[in-house]
Amino acid sequence: MSDAGGGAPSQQIVGVASSAVELDQTLPARWYNDPGIWQRERWPIFGSNWVHVAYDHQFRNPGDYVTENLAGWPIFIRRNDDGSLRAFYNLCPHRAGPLVFEGEGCTKNLVCKYHGWAFNSEGGLLSARDFGADAPENMDLTAIQVGSWRGMVFVCLNPEVAPLHEWLGEFPNEVADVPLETYRFHSRSVRHVACNWKTYGDNFLEGYHLPTTHPAMSRDADALNYKVVYKGDPRWNIHTMPPRDASTFSVFGYFWPTFGFDIFPAGFAVERWLPRGHTHSDLIFEYFFADDAPGVEEIVKFSEEVADEDARMCEHVQRNLDAGRYDTGVLSPKWEYPLAVFHGMVRDAVGPLD
Repeated sequence: MSDAGGGAPSQQIVGVASSAVELDQTLPARWYNDPGIWQRERWPIFGSNWVHVAYDHQFRNPGDYVTENLAGWPIFIRRNDDGSLRAFYNLCPHRAGPLVFEGEGCTKNLVCKYHGWAFNSEGGLLSARDFGADAPENMDLTAIQVGSWRGMVFVCLNPEVAPLHEWLGEFPNEVADVPLETYRFHSRSVRHVACNWKTYGDNFLEGYHLPTTHPAMSRDADALNYKVVYKGDPRWNIHTMPPRDASTFSVFGYFWPTFGFDIFPAGFAVERWLPRGHTHSDLIFEYFFADDAPGVEEIVKFSEEVADEDARMCEHVQRNLDAGRYDTGVLSPKWEYPLAVFHGMVRDAVGPLD
């Protein structure tokens, strides 16, 4: 299994008091706004890990495709006639034209929109339209790894990284009892948030902010006893809050680098934040529910209000990180241990700076 770095004990619970320890420092503010650091993050973090970008239900028919801009790399995933999924960089080797335009659609053939070069379903060049000479060797599309886990489609740009089901390790066991395949897609929301991807990652990984940032959520469940549990793999963790009567929120999960989920009564939400350069992130929520799930609209409304609160706070934090009056802070050993793990993984991926 490919390991992203960092370290965690076999089981670490955050949210319980601890004795005096040496305090960990945050990443410096520069790591949240320096375009040079962003360029150093792209390949080791977003190119060399599996990233969730789509769902099986978006590829119902042969030829169905979905595009994504993955940390600056244009890609697309397509359903082949034999039912398999294939993924490629969305650029023609001739002069970088697109094979498909942004969004979702269906195309029976892979033909460059710019000059009409045609490729087969495996990405091999079929014809270089009216080129005037034989096309050079090695003018095929560049394929990338694609895999599906329980209806969720992931891609990995690095061909040397282990296949998805191996890479996930023991994480699938944590949601084995959630009947995801019986849930139907309900809705999707996207927020274009003016913050670095790590700013939102920091926010997701701790429950310290819940009583002050999410008062309604803290009344819904027992936020003062929020816990984050590691089970030997620093890339993922499980969050729990003791529920109150008819709580909406109680269990969350995280997988490096930008995948999260929320478990609701008879429902599930995927929460992911994809970087759009070093200054912005798209915060994407997708909701799924059982046909007989109670109070679906109220659950989604509540979750969206919490997402608005998170987005607003992260934009404020980012502006303060950019202002030049803050460099590093300290992490609470009671509440913010997951940030120490996360920051360590980022440091390991980026390497030492000059």
